[in-house]
Amino acid sequence: MLLAWLGLAGCKGVAQTAPAAQPAAAGAKALGIPGVPAADEFWASALEEVYKSPLELNAQHQTELQRGLHFTKIMNGDPQRREIAITFDDGPHPDFTPKLLAILAKYKAKATFFVVGMKAEQTPGLVQAEVAAGHSIANHTYHHVNLTKIPMRLVDAEITACGDVIRKITNQECHLFRPPGGDYNRPVAETANALGYTLVLWTDDPGDYASPGTNVIENRTLAKVGNGGIILIHDGVQQTVDMLPQLLETLQARGFKFVTVDEMMRK
Repeated sequence: MLLAWLGLAGCKGVAQTAPAAQPAAAGAKALGIPGVPAADEFWASALEEVYKSPLELNAQHQTELQRGLHFTKIMNGDPQRREIAITFDDGPHPDFTPKLLAILAKYKAKATFFVVGMKAEQTPGLVQAEVAAGHSIANHTYHHVNLTKIPMRLVDAEITACGDVIRKITNQECHLFRPPGGDYNRPVAETANALGYTLVLWTDDPGDYASPGTNVIENRTLAKVGNGGIILIHDGVQQTVDMLPQLLETLQARGFKFVTVDEMMRK
């Protein structure tokens, strides 16, 4: 079921020359928010990896509806259209992003890259390469932290800081946002929406971040993929790079078209 059907692009504008990479400061202090030193005591906890399954995300959505909560978000595209949005989280990575871009180019497949602000600052040329290849760039926070474990002032700062980095590198305003691990609550969703972002979740998560094996990643993805699916995989995992060509070949043979999330939302 499509949860948001909006005519928004992931990022709008024309890519310009990249600024010089800036060193990423450690922890929440990089965001320059008053009172941040007090936040350092829980910062380690906020950096812990959390991943919600599609079943958990759907259950959360149903609970939101029961409570009368309606956020601007998308969990999947049109079930009548033979198309898929492949999304890559947690990049860019110097050792992996170029390989992903080369594979996507070979198969003429478009994707959506949810970038981490501090990593984008360190390798702005990779973000520009993603844009130049016709892919969408989206916001995945500045530090890749669990937003439900930090004060709301830092939630706003994490999203805003990543958006600022994307704008400086690409001269584009970003409108797509994915909370790390899909972990969000009402305040997080309301903050993201208030900042002009659509939350982007997923229908398929093969758990590639755990490197379970290339065959496992591929089989898990193919077992559940369907029309309007949004696939979550990661930039920075060698097994994902290794299995991607076969995955794209198989999906193309099944008649799927690869689109960016913003293309999916416009149709």
